[in-house]
Amino acid sequence: MRNARRWIGAAAVPVLVLSGEATFAGTAAALPDTGSVATANGSDVPATFASDGTIFHGSVRVPDDATVGAALLLPGSGPTDRNGNQPGFASDTLVRTADAFAAHGIASLRFDKIGAGETGLGSYTPETVGEYGFTEQVDHAEAAARLLVERTGVAAEDILVLGHSEGALTALALADRGIGSGFALLAPLPMRYLDLLTAQFTALADSGQLGADAEVVRAELPRTVDALRTTGAVPADVHPMIAQLGLNAANAKFLSEADRLDPVELAAELTADSPVLLTCSDKDPNVSCAQVEPLRAALAHTDLRFEHFTTANHGLEELGPLQPGPADLVALLPTSFEFSAAIDGWAAEQAR
Repeated sequence: MRNARRWIGAAAVPVLVLSGEATFAGTAAALPDTGSVATANGSDVPATFASDGTIFHGSVRVPDDATVGAALLLPGSGPTDRNGNQPGFASDTLVRTADAFAAHGIASLRFDKIGAGETGLGSYTPETVGEYGFTEQVDHAEAAARLLVERTGVAAEDILVLGHSEGALTALALADRGIGSGFALLAPLPMRYLDLLTAQFTALADSGQLGADAEVVRAELPRTVDALRTTGAVPADVHPMIAQLGLNAANAKFLSEADRLDPVELAAELTADSPVLLTCSDKDPNVSCAQVEPLRAALAHTDLRFEHFTTANHGLEELGPLQPGPADLVALLPTSFEFSAAIDGWAAEQAR
C-alpha cells in the first residue's frame, strides 16, 4: 500500500485528573533503547481509538514526574508507524521526540497510521485503499487528539501538535480545525504536495539515478500532475515509471486532496504569537532549507523558533561528516545532536 510513498519517501484506559496532573491506569511497556540523545523518560501505555471504522493502535507516553502538558505526534508519509519507522526504514523519530517531551513533563500520544504497525489497513483492503484520502488522515489525527484529551485532561485547543515531514501538513490542517496551541513542524512539507514531488522527481532525473527513464519522467510528470489537480485522478494511460514513483490510482485521492492545501497559506493563518518550532537541514535530500524559507516567512507573526541544522538527515538522525544516502535510511543512527538540543529547548519552553 503506497509503498512508493517514502519521499517526504484494548479498551480506553481510564484516567483520573487532579490539580492538572494526570494519573494513567494500564500496563506500562518497557521503553526500547533507541540510541536517543535524550534519556528515555516515563512509560508507554497502550492506547486504542476508533475512527472511520478502523481501530487505531498507539502509545501514550506518561512522564515520570507531574504531567504539565500534552502533545500529539504525527508521522510522515507512507505506512509509517508510531515510532516514525517503515518496514526496512528505521529512524525512531517520534519515539525519540516522546523522550524529549516526557523529560519536561509533557505527555504524548503517537499511533500507527493506516498501513502501519498494529493498525494495518484497518477498514480498508488492498482493493479499496484508493478510497483513503488526506481528509481521512486528518480525521484520524483529530480522533487521536480527542483520545489525548481524554487521557490527559488537556483541552484540544491547548495541546501541542508535532508533525514530521508530511505530518507537518496534517498538523497545520488540525490547526485549521481549531486543534492545538503550539506546533512543531519538523523537516516539513513546505509547499503544495505535487509541487514538492515534482521537484523531488526532477532532481532524481537530473542526478542520473533514473537512467534511461529520466526523459520519461520529465515528459510525463507535468501531464500527470495536471490530471491529478484537475480531475483528482491520474491519466488512464499513466506511464508505468510515473506510477512506480507513486503517482498512481491507489494514491490519486490522497495526493489530490493533500495538494489542495498550501502549507504556506495554512501557516499564515495560525494565531498570532502561537509557539512554533520549524526545522530544516542542509543534509536533508527530501526538503531543502531554501524550500522551507517561504514557510518560515509565513510564520513571522508567530512565536517562531527556527532551527537550521547542518548534519541531520530527513529522519533527524545524526550524519556528522557523512553525506545522506541509502545507507542512512536503514541504519538506526543516533538522534541528530542539533535536533536533540532544539526539541529539548522547545519542550522546556512549552512546559513553563
